[in-house]
Amino acid sequence: MCGVFYVDDDTMREIEKIARKIDEKQAASGDVHPSKPALILGAGWKEAVSEVLKWGYEGYGKKTLIFNARTETVQERPMFRKDFEERRCLIPADKFYEWKQTGGKKKEKYEFSAPGGILYLAGIYHKNPAGDRFTILTREAEGCMEGVHHRMPLILHREDMEKWLFSGEEAVKLLKSHYEELEKNRKEEFQQMSLF
Repeated sequence: MCGVFYVDDDTMREIEKIARKIDEKQAASGDVHPSKPALILGAGWKEAVSEVLKWGYEGYGKKTLIFNARTETVQERPMFRKDFEERRCLIPADKFYEWKQTGGKKKEKYEFSAPGGILYLAGIYHKNPAGDRFTILTREAEGCMEGVHHRMPLILHREDMEKWLFSGEEAVKLLKSHYEELEKNRKEEFQQMSLF
């Protein structure tokens, strides 16, 4: 699962090299929570382009926010199928956070990052007259995520960017990709609180 990720100025500059121009005024930096605008990379005409979209699909009745979609069902679920086929994106982040249940109302906070680099979280986005929205794909936890949470974001390597954005066939293969470089740091213990 991915409920909060972090973006800093270095990441924005790196993404600007890829997408050439980004709108930093609208994109959130620091901790990015569901329902907030964030920078994504999508497929333009033969090159990656950046856009600022809100994080989370509106659920049925607009009372819920769906900010993660499972890799195992993204090709079948009616809400996600067409977006996976036509509107895949990457969400650049310096790190993301996950919380481990420790019993009672306390949780341990962990930070996950790439050694000296940017994480590219795989996602899809949805066209909406009220403003386009994205969701982050998650997979079963592996590596240093095991024991903290049962789900983790699908993280792609930089060299897989074009395959994910421009090739439906390659994107299906990447749904099963692994990211062994992930590093974990324990941050703090705190009282359970709502993200929204």
